Amino acid sequence: MYPRSIQQHTLLWLWCSNAALTVQAQEGADPTEPFHTRQGGAVRLSASTNANAAGEDRRGLRFMPSVEYHWDNGWMVGSDQGVAYNFSRDPRLQYGLGLSVDLGRQASDTGALAGMGSIDAKPEVAAFLSKELAKDWRITSSLRYGSGNDRQGAVAELGLNHSIRLAPDWRLGLNASTKWANSAYMQTYYGVTSSQAASSGHAVSTPSGGLTEIGAGVDLNYQITRQVSVMGGIKANSLRGEARASSVVTKPDSVTGQLSVNYSF
Repeated sequence: MYPRSIQQHTLLWLWCSNAALTVQAQEGADPTEPFHTRQGGAVRLSASTNANAAGEDRRGLRFMPSVEYHWDNGWMVGSDQGVAYNFSRDPRLQYGLGLSVDLGRQASDTGALAGMGSIDAKPEVAAFLSKELAKDWRITSSLRYGSGNDRQGAVAELGLNHSIRLAPDWRLGLNASTKWANSAYMQTYYGVTSSQAASSGHAVSTPSGGLTEIGAGVDLNYQITRQVSVMGGIKANSLRGEARASSVVTKPDSVTGQLSVNYSF
């Protein structure tokens, strides 16, 4: 719901696929696991409610198909996650590097973003670290750099995931997350330059970096067959600090619901 890395990975997909066609995964990707910890492949169709995104007041349903694959040699690629390489062979610890895309923000003629202009999509370099703390408990982290029109935006995310098997075919997932950003990212998405102030009517603002968002969610997954599953979830997000006080934000707190059908291979 906030600017994040999705789609636009066709060339990366082809390159990674050609580099690892002979490698086969043992299982399909489990949608209840964090992206960097999965194995195998998956095709997914998701429907989610559209909530506020850094000033953009969207409503209604959003449909998003996605495809991902994780090779045994450490390479992984996802249409909504980019391409990455996991250097670790320890299933309890994953760390690596990757490439993704920040889609930026479209210009708007109405609402709080009127006169603010657009933010171009930019490639990002990324690093990730995921560690299993105990059975069914995992901490995840990621760092991305390169977003914004000046290509100097950086975002760090830290999350905690807990998985509970309710029954042989039912699994409940609980998660909490925080998001941190540097001053370049904050200026791009939540600040107002002098030229933007002249065209939008907002006062000039130069927010500093720091904690920008906290979130918590719950997911329920039902395994219909060995390869097909359905998952529904809900997540609450809240902007913090100077992001919350930004004049371009119309709804600092939001709740998003999602339902997805997953086919693993």
